[in-house]
Amino acid sequence: MVIKTTIKKMFNNDKSLKAFADVEIDGSIVIHSVAVMETEKGRHISMPYTKWKNKDGEEKQHDVVHPITSYARRQIEESVLAAYDSHIKE
Repeated sequence: MVIKTTIKKMFNNDKSLKAFADVEIDGSIVIHSVAVMETEKGRHISMPYTKWKNKDGEEKQHDVVHPITSYARRQIEESVLAAYDSHIKE
């Protein structure tokens, strides 16, 4: 799996969200708006999702895209975090 990650937007604030990235997989698929998060549990990525309220007014969340295997998730996460680290050093 060949993964190319581009950091699209950085956030310099005290919140968990640090950046958004675009991830290209095998030159065939692009995932836009993968979030780089930094919390008390450490750094991780968050895949794009949608939010809505159900008929009872409860807020629901649904992933738009997500890796099926742990291998794919690890590969994507490593690529995004490496691109983020590289972008910070620039």
